[in-house]
Amino acid sequence: MMKILLIEDHFLVRTSQRIVLNELYHQATIAEAVGFDDGMSQIQTSPFDLILLDIDIPGGKGKSMIERIREVQPGVVILICSGADEQLHALEYIASGANGYLSKSAEKAEIITAITTVMKKNRYVSQAVQERLLDAVSTGNPSAKRPKTVTGLSDREKEVMHMLIEGKWIKEIALDLNLRANTISTFKARIFQKMGVSSVIELARKVRD
Repeated sequence: MMKILLIEDHFLVRTSQRIVLNELYHQATIAEAVGFDDGMSQIQTSPFDLILLDIDIPGGKGKSMIERIREVQPGVVILICSGADEQLHALEYIASGANGYLSKSAEKAEIITAITTVMKKNRYVSQAVQERLLDAVSTGNPSAKRPKTVTGLSDREKEVMHMLIEGKWIKEIALDLNLRANTISTFKARIFQKMGVSSVIELARKVRD
């Protein structure tokens, strides 16, 4: 019997995931975890065929979560389901070992496509991300390239800016720099103000222009 684990801290999201999964796999056993530590406890005690993983959850540590899961269950299928901008995060999570990346804003048809694709051991990203990857290949300027230095920012602000553009989360940056998450949030707001942007996408574009 197929076993699925939902690692997601929002009840409504877990409920919608469960509805779609029940339609696809009527006999599947579906377990739930509201944080990463709870999810790992279940992974260590029971084998799963599929894990739907949010990347911004209590106890979560960015891409390292994938490595920890695979240390216990190397062959499990991992589908990232996140509200974070897929244009910034999808490819790096795929490169870190996830089987697919699905936006929480996806329509039901795309959710079904993503799940069935990864369960066939194929990779899944949205059409928009595929187009971005093709553009990067054709132009020879992949978006993962490190941005050049920007004047007007302090050394710490530049460091945080580079990490934001690389797709790291506030909590992940805070852990790397041994700072509090609210301190990083303050740095982020200050960087946005100085650079005249309102999103990381705008920041990356401005730095690379």
